[in-house]
Amino acid sequence: MKVEADGERERRTWCYVQRPAVYEMAPCACGNSDTQWSEFAKHLWCDKCQIDFVPEHNGIFDGPILLYTCALMGISFDRINLATGAVEPFSVDGDER
Repeated sequence: MKVEADGERERRTWCYVQRPAVYEMAPCACGNSDTQWSEFAKHLWCDKCQIDFVPEHNGIFDGPILLYTCALMGISFDRINLATGAVEPFSVDGDER
């Protein structure tokens, strides 16, 4: 687990609508797998430890993503624009739904 000083971290501008566990991202070192998206890019937030951390692996994002299989499993790649609060839909074709 890597934790940097605040001055070195880039702020996140968006996050996925589903929690990191849906994408099978690594839990916190304490074992908490019910983490949230951190306010910092490439980081997750652990409620139990009260820390931002870089996960040891990024789950389904570490390999080829079978988009249609993910859709069948209910995994969404829609994301929330944090500046506007608007949901930005994802589609396989690249077109908005």
